[in-house]
Amino acid sequence: MDLTRPWRDYPSAAEMSAATPATRDRVVDLVRAASLVVVVFGHSFMALVVFGEDGTRLGNTLAETPSLQPATWVLQVMPLFFAAGAWANALSYRKVVSYPSWLNARVRRLVRPVLVYAGFWILASPLLLAWDETVAVPLLQISTQLLWFLGVYLLVTALTPVLVRLSAQPLRATLGWLVASAAIDLVRLAGAPGALGLANFVLVWALAGQCGLWAFSPTRCPSRPRAGLIAGAAMTLNAALVALGPWPLSLVGLPGEEISNMAPPSAVLALHSISLAAFVVLLYPWLQRLAAKERIWRPTCVVNGAAMTLYLWHLAGMILAIASLSVLGLDLVGFSTSGWVLPRLTFWALFSGYTVGLVWLMRPFEHIPLPWWDSAPRRHPLNGWPYRLQATVSVIGVVAVAVGLLALAVTGLVGFPFGVSSQYAGFRFTPGLALFVSFVGVLLIRIPVGVPRPGRSVSDAGAER
Repeated sequence: MDLTRPWRDYPSAAEMSAATPATRDRVVDLVRAASLVVVVFGHSFMALVVFGEDGTRLGNTLAETPSLQPATWVLQVMPLFFAAGAWANALSYRKVVSYPSWLNARVRRLVRPVLVYAGFWILASPLLLAWDETVAVPLLQISTQLLWFLGVYLLVTALTPVLVRLSAQPLRATLGWLVASAAIDLVRLAGAPGALGLANFVLVWALAGQCGLWAFSPTRCPSRPRAGLIAGAAMTLNAALVALGPWPLSLVGLPGEEISNMAPPSAVLALHSISLAAFVVLLYPWLQRLAAKERIWRPTCVVNGAAMTLYLWHLAGMILAIASLSVLGLDLVGFSTSGWVLPRLTFWALFSGYTVGLVWLMRPFEHIPLPWWDSAPRRHPLNGWPYRLQATVSVIGVVAVAVGLLALAVTGLVGFPFGVSSQYAGFRFTPGLALFVSFVGVLLIRIPVGVPRPGRSVSDAGAER
């Protein structure tokens, strides 16, 4: 078996660019790649670490320097990633005849890189703990923190049929999601149980996905003047909510906030998602010209070809960079602290190097078929059952995978499989239990694979874009 083949045969940027169909809307890929790069930079911008005799303290530059918080209105572009992903999901969903098969294919592709990532940290954790426990423990606890995104993204992916159906009245549907998310905010502020706010993880990010179905649609997008009005109205209302409170200025979660705009997301983030989508409509002609340039399109292809790899492994690159700073005796202090330049520039250089190296090494795993994981089930135990029931089993499976990944984002992988248990959504999870719940979800998703919608051929069931 030639273990070098996946890396040797991985297409170059020029090859990926040349393989782009002439009919492809490059703006969607450009927006998705650009938003991911901004997210990666934003995480490195917010990082703050101080090493001391009593342990390692992790912080956030935005909490230390509140004057930097307006920058989150530029750096918070995750809604665009959901919007572009929802549009791609909608295009692929319209081509298939089996929702369970389609959903199984999407989940397999998205979760596949997580298997390698989790396996790496399970093996690496004992080594880092043996090296320096005071440094390693807080860093390992954040090693899975970004999995919240994948859990929520899977839930929004499962809602694709709903988003597609609602796209017949796109702005009305967006307004519906907005009203629902605002209602959740109000009942939270009125003293309702905090767990109720978890509903906004679905409502707000579904709204971001719904925005993608009109922002990227050639037939349903608003005119540019109307998009300008939408953006202006959303930004004006957002400014009023932040000015009057209690919604904070920062669009990322910070300690001590009465209500977070991010975890769970708030109506402010929902409005921000609308304004970002409207700006995409306003800038579409310029974005089309930009994406047509080869020097822009090639890196866009590279980023999109390894999107999940970059999203996951840039955090590993950050952890390795911080560990290197501890060896060098440098604290990663905030921008308002004197002497921040050398540590910050050193950190960014190390972070960039580690991230590029890790992504180059791990990118084939995003596409290499894995035994069992990527094989079709030989038996379909639910054959003969009503189609809606089988689709329901698939959705339950996605919810289980999402809950497991969200719990793993909270627990980390220190001391896998038992580790330190963490409270999540009223349940107490350990890393092992979180992964087990996700695995059970995958099994449920696989059960009804291959079952077509009534009255449709199964010839292309499971196709994906």
